[in-house]
Amino acid sequence: MDQFSIVEKEKELKFVAVYNRLFKMINEGTFPEGSRLPSEPDLSKLLGVSRTTLRQALALLQDDGVVKNIRGKGNFIIKCHSDKPIGLETIGHPVYSCSTDTIDEVKLQLRIEPSTDYFNQTLGKKTAAVVLIDRWYKSQEYTSAYSFTLLPIETISKFNIDLNDKDKVLQFVEKDIYDICSNVLTEIKYSTSGNFTAKASPISPENQFYLIQETMYEDTEFPIVSNKHYLPIKSSSIKFHQRK
Repeated sequence: MDQFSIVEKEKELKFVAVYNRLFKMINEGTFPEGSRLPSEPDLSKLLGVSRTTLRQALALLQDDGVVKNIRGKGNFIIKCHSDKPIGLETIGHPVYSCSTDTIDEVKLQLRIEPSTDYFNQTLGKKTAAVVLIDRWYKSQEYTSAYSFTLLPIETISKFNIDLNDKDKVLQFVEKDIYDICSNVLTEIKYSTSGNFTAKASPISPENQFYLIQETMYEDTEFPIVSNKHYLPIKSSSIKFHQRK
């Protein structure tokens, strides 16, 4: 690849020119989807710009969901998935709808505990026991997102969920519940508690997260599931496709 130089009359717009050039190279396949960009020193030399200017352009590409920085590994071109939902306008798992990462693995832990005032308030009713389910979403060995699910014991009985079969439990909370429920109350908040909530597998060094809370109903007065999903702001994109 030949070296070339980018020159802009207005110095403050140089990073925009770098952004445009990199975007064009990515679209033309110079840097294919899923590939790693050259290191910052090599790429800045290739483009004939300072590393500061390059980082500004890369930050824009990351904001636009074109490039993802993986700590300790470099900058990668994000793979596009044409079948991915547009956003949160339809009922579906928000980690897969909103994360810009490709989820490779989901680790699950569950436990049964007596209900508390907090759990009863969350569910809007008293229940004898609850099942608490933690999930860690892995992308290229890193924890990319974290979910916490609260299931009243009545939901376990109603849908005959075998808690000893973790694969079936995972299938239920990741997919089946979204097919079963008729409506979902979704709340989106900013949170700084994602890392300590996720316990042993911190999600992001930036400590800035979207918290997506779901209260899920099946044509009933009381919810059958309550979810909390923590997604790093840097590697997430929340969209709504609105129509009149």
